[in-house]
Amino acid sequence: MLKLFALLLFFSVTAMAQQVDGITDGFELQAQAEKVTQIVSTAQLKTMLDEELDMILVDIRTTEEIHNMDGRIDAPQNVHIPRGWLEFRIQRVALKKDIPIVVYCGGGLRSPLAAKTLQDMGYTHVKNYADGFFGWKKAGLPVKP
Repeated sequence: MLKLFALLLFFSVTAMAQQVDGITDGFELQAQAEKVTQIVSTAQLKTMLDEELDMILVDIRTTEEIHNMDGRIDAPQNVHIPRGWLEFRIQRVALKKDIPIVVYCGGGLRSPLAAKTLQDMGYTHVKNYADGFFGWKKAGLPVKP
């Protein structure tokens, strides 16, 4: 009887965990974030960095990732705020809610989530650079250690 109860409890908890607010996993959460976040291409980001000096480019990768991937995008607007600290540190660099912000990671998995978080926090001009550092580097654009 105890085994049956444990088995039923396991299945009910598992079912609840799989369907929290209709989200079954991180990839579904990412897909939903991408639906509400504007994406910029590598060419668009290059133009923005050349023309919009007041924008903020937020690298959300970990310090270890930056080191292991041989750097980050070389732009004066680039700031490093790891994804786990974004909600707590963004206000240090984005002093106004309407400042243009572009978020990137290595390859576009976490950046839509970060962009959506910033939108949820009230930032109104947030974009996702989905190609990420890998796309920037592959295009032969400037990087710095």
